[in-house]
Order: sequence, then C-alpha cells, then structure tokens
Amino acid sequence: MSEDLYDQITLTLLQSELTYAISLMRDLGRKGQLEGHSNAAALKLPINAAEFRRIINSNPGPKVAGIFEKHDEDVALQILAVDKLKEKGTMHHAHPLLKDYQAAAANDPKRSICRRGSAAIQGSELVYFNDQADKGYREQTEMVYGIVVDRINRRVMVVFRGSRSPADWAANRDFHGISRPNPVKGLAEFANDPSLPDEVYIHKGFDEYLHRNDGTEVGVFENLMPLLRKHDGFSLWVTGHSLGGGLASLFAVSAACRDDTPKPVCCITHAQPLVGDARLLQSVRKLEEGNHLLLLRTRTCNDGVPAVPAFSPKPNFTYTHIGMELMMYDEGWPNNIKLSKSEPKMKTFILNFKAMMVLFVIKAGKDRQKCAHSLREHLRLLELHEDKIRTIGFNLEEACSKSSTMNL
Repeated sequence: MSEDLYDQITLTLLQSELTYAISLMRDLGRKGQLEGHSNAAALKLPINAAEFRRIINSNPGPKVAGIFEKHDEDVALQILAVDKLKEKGTMHHAHPLLKDYQAAAANDPKRSICRRGSAAIQGSELVYFNDQADKGYREQTEMVYGIVVDRINRRVMVVFRGSRSPADWAANRDFHGISRPNPVKGLAEFANDPSLPDEVYIHKGFDEYLHRNDGTEVGVFENLMPLLRKHDGFSLWVTGHSLGGGLASLFAVSAACRDDTPKPVCCITHAQPLVGDARLLQSVRKLEEGNHLLLLRTRTCNDGVPAVPAFSPKPNFTYTHIGMELMMYDEGWPNNIKLSKSEPKMKTFILNFKAMMVLFVIKAGKDRQKCAHSLREHLRLLELHEDKIRTIGFNLEEACSKSSTMNL
C-alpha cells in the first residue's frame, strides 16, 4: 500500500523522535554503560530499527528507562517509535514501559500509530550519524543529524536533532538576522530574475550552525552526496523537530538550490521556529513554483515555539515563516486542522510578547508549552485528525500545491 500525506508526516515525526534516542544510546555505548556487546552494537553503523530494539531488549528495562528519564527523554514514545518502525506497525516483545499505552490502544483503534506508514520504513537503515566521539549527549558542540536510507520508498532522509546541548541553545538564542547571498539566484533559471532580491536575511544562530566549518554546508553535503550518487533515482527528504526543524528547512532550501540533488527536495518539519524574512519567503516560493522544493511545517495550536523569534534587532528584518503550515487544534476549538501558505505579515508586539512570556517566564505556561511542543502531542493530534489529514491531498506534493487556506 502506497504512502499518503498522513503516513509521510508520521514517518518524519517518528524519525525526528528517534534522533534523540539514537544520540543518547550512542553516548551510553561510548561510556560503556550498556550490557555486554550492546556498547559496540550501539555504535555500529549502519543500524536499523530491529537492531536498535535488540539493544534495548538486552538491557534491563529499569536501567535504560532510568538513564533516559534522567536526560528528560520521552522513553515510552521513543521505544514505541522503534517498534513501529521495525515491522509494519506490529509490536513484538513489547517493552514493559508501553503496557499502559497498549492497554489504552486496545480500547481505542484510533491510537494504532501509522498503521500503513510504518511499513514504509521496513528495510531502511541509519547509515551516518554525526555525534562526536569525545563529547557526551549534553556536551555536543556541533549540530547532530543522521542520514537514513529507505530502500522501500527509494529515499535518502537527513534528520536533524532538536535542542539538547548548550551549543544547541546558544544557536537558538543568537536570533539576530544575518544577510546572505540569495542561494536561489545560484540556479541558472533564476540567476537573472529581477523579482528576486540579491540577499536574504536568516536566523544567525541557525545559519552559523549549518555553516560552521568553511562558509558552506559541506559538513552535511560531503556525507550526503556520495549516498545520493550511490542510490541514483532515490528522492531526498529532510526533517527535524524544533531546532532540528529550523535547521532542516534551511538545509532543504540549500539542497534545492544545487544542481546535483534530486528534485523536488521534500521537507516536513515539526514545531520549528522562524528562520528568515520576507525576502527568504519570496525566494523559496520560486523554488516551490519550479518544483525544486516541497516544504510543510506541522505545529500544535498551543505551541509558542513556532512564534519565535518574535523579532530581530536588525532593522528592516521581520521574521516570516516559509513553506506550507499544517496547524492542528485540540478538541473544543472551532477548527480541527488548518492548512495555509506562509505570508509576509508584520506580527504585533503584544502577540509576540505574550508568546515569549508563556514560553520562557510563566511556570504554568511553561508546563503547557512543554507538552504542546512535544512530538508526543503532535502524534496525538495527528491521530485525532487522521481522517481529515488524509483528505488534504494524496501526498506532500499535492498538499503543497494548495493555493488557498483549508479549514477542516
């Protein structure tokens, strides 16, 4: 059975969640904190979901759970993601941490996560992961990402991890805008387009995270391009959660501006912050119109992260989202889901100030924010509105072709 839009969104969500688990598991393996041969197995690449599950099974549940929870990880969701990506959505040798979830799911068929989508990952492998051998899970000094090869759906996927380390948070906080040459004008068909600006303004911290070495994304592309050449005919997908989503969207734009990447570059992000200004949005639309890029952002109605940065100290720079947005509402709201194109619009100071207060200051608001921002909440709302999401379009390409706002 072929994937549809719901399956594609769920697939990227589960892959985004697993970057956290894989990063921590590899750190435990390097420190020798797993049982027996598990330490070497955790560091071995390539690795698939079934092998990752065997590492979990070979370690006492309370030990693994205790270490994961110490790092503020959603243990049950990560193990569930491993199981769902392992064998066509069928859980074998279920982990004790999932007993409550399974009991609830037994009485609620709607909670059977990605019944069709999970089949899409069978046969896929994580072939590269860029965590540093000399740095721990909480001490990473560079962005963390993985590259997955999915032979079933003939795709190569780049997955960026969200915030965990001090370096990650430093990138988040450095939200001054920085001017960069417009990458879209590097494509021959747009080189002399008078409607395109010569420069775009983007999030300085994210830009420098992607361009840390020599002013290009060579660190990612030097690992990605050999895989794309090896798997000729495979599509390129990019995803990530939170900070990882911001990095993913900027990287997808860069990939779409290269002549040697398969088109369109497909990008689905979750709970990502803003990454650039109206000039970037204008340029990205050229990529979308030319079928170079498909970009969809998912967010929950109570999440404040997609509303920040609220402003930039740079003059003439107003942050604006790029791509399509899928807003998911909880029960009790007038809408269930809303699909809309990003628009260049000035946000009011009051709305931005409120979002930042809830996000960073008010304790009760921070607790609600943490839940709304989580991939678990995204997954819950995806399942709640599964039927309506499937009506948006057959797949990502059809969803991104929508020209007007859809409220369902």
